Amino acid sequence: MAKYKAPESNDSPDLTPMIDVVFLLIVFFMVVAQQMSEQYIELSKLAVASNSVVKESPPSRTIISIDETPEGQKFYWGEAEIDLTQIPYCIKKNSDWKVFLRVHPDVQHSVVQDVMREIGNAGQADVIFGTWQVAAG
Repeated sequence: MAKYKAPESNDSPDLTPMIDVVFLLIVFFMVVAQQMSEQYIELSKLAVASNSVVKESPPSRTIISIDETPEGQKFYWGEAEIDLTQIPYCIKKNSDWKVFLRVHPDVQHSVVQDVMREIGNAGQADVIFGTWQVAAG
């Protein structure tokens, strides 16, 4: 009777599939890293309007300000403190004027959205945005 002889085995694993997977992971992370860095553009690299002109007599603007205080947000029309619900009245009072919306940097965007909604409900679509510059230190 013939004895069974086990075939010679190569105990070292085949690394080719593992190398392929590692290579694909490297490529994947390089592409993702490139796309992530493209999302954050430095403001100093934005285009400059070299042919822009400041009008000598700009159109009249209604100034609405949102200030952040320890008690919460305060709304102003010019220098007069108003309530959020009074914004449409202020806009309609001078309907031919455009709106300049000044916002404190600590005001949450949801509050700005509420004010913009009131401005839009009053029929005004031309809004210029501004913010306070907080002094460093």
